[in-house]
Amino acid sequence: MATFRKLKSGNWQARVSKDGEEFSIGTYRTRKEAEIEAAKVEERIYYGQTLNDRNMLFSEVVEIWMKHKRSNLKDSTFEQVETIVRLHILPYFGNKRIMKMRRSEIKDWIQSYVDMKDENGEPKYSYGSCTKYLSVIKSIIHYAVYEIEILEKNLADKLKVSIKDSTKKKEAVKYHTLVELNKLLDFMKEYKHQRFEGYPIYYTLMYFLSRSGLRISEALALRWSDLKGDRITIERQTSRNNNNALKVTTLKNTSSYRTIRLEKDAVEVLEEFKAIQENLILKSLTFHQNKDGIIFQNYLGNYLTPSTVRESIENYCIKAEVEYKGTHGFRHTHAILLLESGASLLFVSKRLGHKTIKTTADTYLSITQKIEEDELLKFASYTKRETESAQNRHDDSIPSQ
Repeated sequence: MATFRKLKSGNWQARVSKDGEEFSIGTYRTRKEAEIEAAKVEERIYYGQTLNDRNMLFSEVVEIWMKHKRSNLKDSTFEQVETIVRLHILPYFGNKRIMKMRRSEIKDWIQSYVDMKDENGEPKYSYGSCTKYLSVIKSIIHYAVYEIEILEKNLADKLKVSIKDSTKKKEAVKYHTLVELNKLLDFMKEYKHQRFEGYPIYYTLMYFLSRSGLRISEALALRWSDLKGDRITIERQTSRNNNNALKVTTLKNTSSYRTIRLEKDAVEVLEEFKAIQENLILKSLTFHQNKDGIIFQNYLGNYLTPSTVRESIENYCIKAEVEYKGTHGFRHTHAILLLESGASLLFVSKRLGHKTIKTTADTYLSITQKIEEDELLKFASYTKRETESAQNRHDDSIPSQ
């Protein structure tokens, strides 16, 4: 039979018995809540279920959870999670006994990140970062409840990151207009590579990015074997390991794995680039072939790195007198030009490899004035026809004199 005791704090302590020994299962705000939780524990005892060590430190739970996650996450994602745990969670909760942790502590902890400012008085941590931190601790406590069964409920359940200013202007998406893009591509088509002036790697890369919408990490990992006719398959990306060395890894999520179709001109640009590359490999002693057969290799046969590409494209933009929008700007440009040309939101979402169509809508629909103008023209055209039809019907109903 469970026993209950009201503490000086006003909370209620619940204790249950097992094998003749009574022990506390925690404290609760009301007696009713304590009775409910005690009943759950007594049911587990009755059916012979294991009651694990409820005095475990939070850091001990994290260690078990991390071993579980190691086998379920790809390396790059696990590294991000490990960093969050090491820098942002364990310093606060590592030495606490998980049974002693309270929902209010977690709420205060995440709020401290929301409130933290940098030297300029701006938020030090973005809403996205705070959401990730809270998601990780929710996962740890969920594991403690349902896998190692040392908690009765997830005390972080339904906690959310507060948004102090929901009207704050969204960070602008950088993209090239069609005029800017064409000006840059025209410049690059005539630009001569310093070492191999007939090797138009950056023109081809920029053209391809603007016509495919791939992330730069996806494009730099592409192989010629991924291109079949007018279709190209995206199934890997480049990234950096802990030693800052380039490596080829799996993609961001399942929706990132995709096969997209390229327009005729884009295929022709790639085929022409391939012929130039093969000719240099055969005839030049200083031009080497990449062992993986990648598309965008440098003359040494190595992968291009995103940092090198960023620096090079920024330099070319300055020379072409076109504002630099970053390598991701080509992806944004592709999406916006597709929408402006009349492509459906679903088509654009799948082509970009977005997890949901909402991501695409939230990112692009409010950006370009042309989309709004086109949609209003469609509405005006539709309503105008209806008005004219009604007028014609009215005119027909008037008898001729």
